Amino acid sequence: MSAQPMTDISAFWTESLADELLRFLTGRLKCPDIAAELTHDTYLGLRQIAEKTPPDNTRAMAFRIAINLTIDHQRKTMVRDRYGADEDFDALAETIPGNAAPPEQVLIGQQRLAALQHALGELPQACRTVFLLHGVDGLTYTQIAERLGISKSQVNKLLAQAMAHCARQLAD
Repeated sequence: MSAQPMTDISAFWTESLADELLRFLTGRLKCPDIAAELTHDTYLGLRQIAEKTPPDNTRAMAFRIAINLTIDHQRKTMVRDRYGADEDFDALAETIPGNAAPPEQVLIGQQRLAALQHALGELPQACRTVFLLHGVDGLTYTQIAERLGISKSQVNKLLAQAMAHCARQLAD
């Protein structure tokens, strides 16, 4: 006998569960904004699971999803910190020409953008695709893994490889 999928959100997601998750994630991450985002992502993940097969223990499933999302977030942060990707792209964003930018800043921005395009062109197709799906399209590791038919671990490795390569090329 198969279980009927849940369609009533209130049957598995309550205000008290959301508050409990938010407190848990805030304590673990020390950032209320990220904790709120991951609480929402937990809701989405739980809802997706519950639509297919209702969990036996909703609270445990919600916390497992939240912990996994936290681990993914922390790994992503470590990769960014390790390769200094945020700094390079923030600096690149500051050099993109605007209406009042001096000509030398416009030239620097164009040169850095060309260097980034060249670095992306040197990457293997899989690395480039993962980098663009994450950085440009804003897809999560899970979404990229599903789209490309690879594991989230492989997405993490390819993204780290792409960011390290681009960071090296922009540093030169």
